[in-house]
Formats: sequence, C-alpha cells, structure tokens
Amino acid sequence: MSFKTTSQQTGLSTIPFYDLGKLSDLPSKTLHRLLQESHASLALLRDPNLMFHSHMPHVLGSSYLLGASSSKLEEIYNYEAGTLKPINSQFILGGITQKNWRDFLAHKEYTVAFTNFFDEEVAKNHGNWKEVLDTYLFAGEEPLINGFSGGLGHPFIHLAYAYEFQSKEVATEALSLGCTEYDPTHQYLDRYPKNDSAYSSTSLAGIITSIHSDQRFGGYFNQPGYINIKTILSNQEGAILEHWNAWGVDEPTKQLESCLDVAVLLAICTNSSEQYDFFLAHVLTVGHALRVLMPHFSPEQQVSVLRQYGLYTILVYIAQLRPPFSKVDIESVDLEGRDWDWVRQRALTATWSVDSHCVKVIRALKVSAETWGEKDDFYCKAAVKFVMEFNNWTGFGLGVE
Repeated sequence: MSFKTTSQQTGLSTIPFYDLGKLSDLPSKTLHRLLQESHASLALLRDPNLMFHSHMPHVLGSSYLLGASSSKLEEIYNYEAGTLKPINSQFILGGITQKNWRDFLAHKEYTVAFTNFFDEEVAKNHGNWKEVLDTYLFAGEEPLINGFSGGLGHPFIHLAYAYEFQSKEVATEALSLGCTEYDPTHQYLDRYPKNDSAYSSTSLAGIITSIHSDQRFGGYFNQPGYINIKTILSNQEGAILEHWNAWGVDEPTKQLESCLDVAVLLAICTNSSEQYDFFLAHVLTVGHALRVLMPHFSPEQQVSVLRQYGLYTILVYIAQLRPPFSKVDIESVDLEGRDWDWVRQRALTATWSVDSHCVKVIRALKVSAETWGEKDDFYCKAAVKFVMEFNNWTGFGLGVE
C-alpha cells in the first residue's frame, strides 16, 4: 500500500515546547498547577488490579494544545482524577534504590515507589531531568526503553509530554511507567533474533498487508483483545519475527512518516457502527509520541525505537483480528467546508471531550499534518471522519474486567 502524496522530508524538526513555569497566561498557569497536583496526589496506575494508567498529562496536554480554556482544563482534571487512585499508605512508597531498581521491573505494586525514586534522582541532579532520562533510558545491555511499548505504549506517550511541557514531574512519571509496564518483548530489542525472513520491505504498510493475509495467525482467538498478544507469541513467535525482521529500518525519521500514515488507517479505517478500536487507536497515539521524541534521540536510538514500534504495531494488529483497512475510507470523506478549526472546536465541546483517547487521536492527526503537510487533506479528512462518527470504543474482548 502506498500514498499518492508523500513529503520529501528526510529529517524531523523539534516540536515546539512550552515551558509552563515561565508562561503567564491563565491556561498555561492552570496546566502547570494541575500537572503538579496530579503528580503529588494521584497514582499512575489504577483499578482494576493496577492494570490501567493515568492519562492526566495526555488529556490535559492535548486539550491545552488544542486551545482549551482554564475552566475546561479544570473540568478535564476533575473527570480524570475521579478515575484514579489517591496516593496513600496503601501503596508501597519506597524501597527503590540505584542498586536494586531493576529488581522491581514489571512489579506494578511499586508504581508510587518508582515515581518517588526518580523524583529523588532528579533532585540529586539539581532538577536536570534530561540527564536522569539519559542515565536510565538507554544504559546497559538491556536498556529500559526497549520495554516502553508495555502498557499500551503509555510510557512513550508520557515521555513525549514531558518533552513538550519541559516537565520534570511528567518525566519521572514516564520512567515510573516504563518500569512497572516493562514489556517482555524487550528481549527482541536487547538481542536481535536471527533473521530468517523470506522477504524484505522498508514499508510497514507492506508488512501489515502481508500479515493480514497470513493464515498462520488464524484460529487462535475469536474475539479481539490485548490479552491475545500473549497467546499469539506463545504459538506463532517464529511467524511474528519473520514479518518483523522483514521490515528494514535504515532511515528512521523518513520512515516514521509512512508508519504514521499506516497508523492513521488502522485507527480510523477499521471502525464499525461508529465504534473505534481502542487498541488500534493506541498505534496512532504511540506513533505520535515518537514524532515528538525522535529528534531527541541519536540515530542508533531512533532505529531501535522505531523497530520496537513496528513490533508493537504488528502484535496489536494481530491481537485485534487483523481487520481490513483502506485509505478510500478517508479519501472519500467530503469536508463540506470543515477544517482544522472546526475539528478543534468539536474536540473541546463534544460530549467525549474529556475522553483522553479521543483528544489524543485528534492531536496526533493534526501534528501529522503540521509535520508532513496535508496530503490532499488526508489527515484533516481522517479527523473529520473520527469527529463525525465517534460514538464509543470497541475491541476490548477478554482480559478487561
């Protein structure tokens, strides 16, 4: 699958950042205060069983950048806070050190303890949160960032908002999420498996198309759901790695554009009866996070992170039953005069405007257009389609209480 119009960009500029502590307008001051309040009083993981995550920086940040007022930010905060767990003595508050922190990876019950630990590390470095990120994200033979696709990729999303808002609090939260959600697939990034693939492609769209028709992935489950990833890895690891290894990544910043375009199709063109797939939407919003983060990574880090994203996309696509998708569903949208300003207004006033995932989808589409151009209104049409049709999320299947 290819696109009629692609940009000629080979590099990525840095997304504008907002140093909230230095801005004096009311929405900026409100966002700054709310992010600090959330950090101090609300845990990153929530029920059931600490399985889900705080989206506070995501929904506040996306809404702020779409033009939300101070009162709208307060409304969003109150809604999201009502779904989260307050930090109290029921949580483990300490015990993480520089020597033992890796011993507790993937232990969700240490969510607050990890955040407290990384707060202390930033304090020891006189507030230099970027230095702490460099120390913990990429160090060692099994870098922490190799497992950031865990927890639906929320560690990546959190990290992107840390950079956009120059926030040490959101940065330490991203590290904490990366630790508690550390994904088992890190093993494939730590030590690349042998490449036995019978084909090769630099197009992630081509890889996904091949997976769609690969009958080896059929018959293992009849409902979509994130829990399917464990099943398919247990039964078809070789087939998954065959497709993943077929994808060559040699120009990561250039290839990110086509990755985001595939993500748009998966998120926007697989809906049914006005319900959009919750997990395929994350393929788009995690891809957007990489758009923010890639300029801050070295070329070697960019390749590794994009390969991780490719594996994440493959696994989620299989788990969601490999649905068909077509760019015609977007190209056929009649804008009828609707533009980005119309989309933005709807995003801030619709009944779902407090839904973090909705506003993240819209912002991902808008930033893609700002980065790579409109492409015959491809991104705007996708946003209009989503805004006009969205009624609910679907695709949860088994494994969600």
